[in-house]
Amino acid sequence: MRTVSSVVLLCGLIFAQVGCNPFAPDQSIVLDVTKLDAPATIATGDALPVTLTVTVGGCKTFDHIAVVRDLSGASFTAWGRDAAKGRKDIVCPQNIEYEPHSYQLLPPYQNPFTLQVQRGRLAPLTTTVQVH
Repeated sequence: MRTVSSVVLLCGLIFAQVGCNPFAPDQSIVLDVTKLDAPATIATGDALPVTLTVTVGGCKTFDHIAVVRDLSGASFTAWGRDAAKGRKDIVCPQNIEYEPHSYQLLPPYQNPFTLQVQRGRLAPLTTTVQVH
């Protein structure tokens, strides 16, 4: 019985430190991005700054930007959390906010270099940067 109590106590301490509930619903969502800003042209060895304007508010908050890239382009996804997802006991405020989030890509690039933002069920945002 003492061993069982020790294991339960140890598990409780581990979950308290990690701060996650393995039985809670996954609240991860792909957030909408309303705007993709990048320069029209860059030099071959320059860094490429990109700014995504992410829609948050209500129960939706920004978490991180995931990027997949190769020599010809990069694909961005803005990930967030929806505190109401999987829950019925929560009321969300009706505010909508637009947060700019910057990301910097480093060379090498091919010309042209295509940037694309994945937006879940919405069509992706796309722009092309000329590399000289």
